[in-house]
Amino acid sequence: MTPLYKRILEKKKESGYTWDEIAHKAQIRLGTWMTGLPTSKPTDEELQKLASVLNTTFEYLKNGDGK
Repeated sequence: MTPLYKRILEKKKESGYTWDEIAHKAQIRLGTWMTGLPTSKPTDEELQKLASVLNTTFEYLKNGDGK
């Protein structure tokens, strides 16, 4: 599990949303990166949308900077 995925998963758990709900609210497709496998990762555009839905910052999701 990558550090990026761990941060996304942490914020997902805090939100109480399912992956389907997050994808719908962020208007992104469910991706293989949502499994935590390091074979793919969300794009910067997806991370920006996820940050908004998960009530955090792009910088935190991307790099772990701030919250």
